[in-house]
Amino acid sequence: MREEYLRTAFNMFDIDNSGKIDNDEVIALLQGDDLMNLVSKEAIKAAMAEIDKNGDGEIDFSEFMQMMQKATERDG
Repeated sequence: MREEYLRTAFNMFDIDNSGKIDNDEVIALLQGDDLMNLVSKEAIKAAMAEIDKNGDGEIDFSEFMQMMQKATERDG
């Protein structure tokens, strides 16, 4: 995957442009009309905890890249 595409995807989640994605940003993105109730808040929090390698409660771009790399390895 190209880093620029991943950066674009990351920025979609990083609503406040802090350089990190938190639970509230993921929940806000996934609760639009098309996705409402598709993923529970508890499932989002569990996924975030798994991705958040440094334990700061947020996903930085490096953690996001690692997650996407693992996802493409599984699917590829």
